[in-house]
Amino acid sequence: MHEAQSASAQTQHRQLLSQLSGILRDLEPVQNQLLELYQKKSQALRQIDVKLIDECGAVEAELTRDLQFVLLRRQQLLQAAAQQGLPADSLHALLLKLDVPEAEPLFQKIEAAQQRSKKLRHETWVQWIVSTRSYQHYSQVLELIAHAGQKVPTYSRGQNESSTGGVIFDASA
Repeated sequence: MHEAQSASAQTQHRQLLSQLSGILRDLEPVQNQLLELYQKKSQALRQIDVKLIDECGAVEAELTRDLQFVLLRRQQLLQAAAQQGLPADSLHALLLKLDVPEAEPLFQKIEAAQQRSKKLRHETWVQWIVSTRSYQHYSQVLELIAHAGQKVPTYSRGQNESSTGGVIFDASA
């Protein structure tokens, strides 16, 4: 009886290991494509190439969907591990608990995926800052153009004042 349970647990562990390996295998090309795309997008932002920025945005949306699908699979794997009483906080912790001989290359893949993820976060953050500051700059330029270089006063006497006393003071309003 105990041997049957042990064999069943080993089978479940092998299935989890196979799923984990598949997730890491699918994650790597998506992350690499995103890194390449972000380099291209950074160049487009520096050169103010609007067409290339738009193209990068479309590709980025597609790659983001692919990445979300891989992350969904990761979440499902960790939930399955939790149901079996295994660690479910990270792939690394799960792999440690599975304690299988094939784990070493997977630990290296997890480390590489974490490094790529760190680079992706950094590049995304830089591009967000550049985009936000550019937007603010262009908004200010447009405002200056729209008001002929003059700031519109918040409170003024004259043209912006209402000719009536308002609803409370003027029954005709």
